[in-house]
Order: sequence, then C-alpha cells, then structure tokens
Amino acid sequence: MKGLSLLPDLLVANVNELDEKFYKEYGIKAVVFDIDNTLVAHTEPQPPQNVLSYFEFLKSIGIKYAIVSNNSKDRVESFCKNLGVPYYYKALKPRKKYLKKVLADLDADAKSAALVGDQLFTDILGGNRMKMLSVLVTAVGEDETSFVSFKRKFEKRILQKNMHKLKEYKPQ
Repeated sequence: MKGLSLLPDLLVANVNELDEKFYKEYGIKAVVFDIDNTLVAHTEPQPPQNVLSYFEFLKSIGIKYAIVSNNSKDRVESFCKNLGVPYYYKALKPRKKYLKKVLADLDADAKSAALVGDQLFTDILGGNRMKMLSVLVTAVGEDETSFVSFKRKFEKRILQKNMHKLKEYKPQ
C-alpha cells in the first residue's frame, strides 16, 4: 500500500542526477523539493550556483518546481526569496495540507508530480501519501540536528532491510 509506505519509488545520489530522461520516462511535469540535506546542507543559507543552474535546467525543459519544507519561515523565505517559486514552510510533512496546496500552485496532479527529499519519515512518506513519485536523495552534508540524526538510525535499518525492493535511478 503506497500511501503508508516509508519506501521511496526511486533512490538517487543527488538532485542533479534527475535528468531530462528521468522526467520524460516517469511522466513528471512538476517536482517538489525539500531544502535541507536535499538541495543543500542545512547550514547553507542561500541556494548555491549548482541549485540555481538545476532550476534553470528544469525551466528550460518545461518542468514546474516548488519547495516544501518543515523548517521555519525565516529559513525557507531566506533560501527561496530570489528563486521566484512557490514555497511553503513549517509544512509538517508527511501531512498532506501543503503538498496539496503546492500541487494546486503548480497546476499539477499528483500522478505527474515527484517529491524529492532526504528523509523517509517526512518527505518520502508525504510523497507516498499523496501518490506522488517519491525520490530519496542521499543527504547533502553531515551536520544534522540531533532529532534528524536519531531518525537516520531507523531510516538506515529500513533501507537495509528493504534494499532488494528499491530501484536506483542513474542518468545515462
């Protein structure tokens, strides 16, 4: 039952590996990103050039994108202020409320949308509950809050136990 699953539909080493072929192959027209440890380390206040370049790439191939984060208003607004994209903070993922809102903002349905994040209990479960394609990226950076570090221990066990069920996406 996908809705309550903690397992991602796909694993990817980093966001930049999600190439044009990925979007075409999976019929993705919109993508929702987490910020911290997905796009950048949680200590990085602004989007670096590689993130800006990736968003330009998405724009060039007609993919809509947005940010949904469980982090604070200050953190998310500071990161997103010059991106010109829809964003939500304190989203309480895996709850659906802001994921539904962002899909409406993007004029997208869940079947043609992906949620890309680094945590099973928030990002992946949220994407699965919405019936979006869920993509787990390897966490960017190692400096994490103690609560995230605590959850990572459980995530590691879940992933190890289910590795035979997981599909990895690698660009050509």
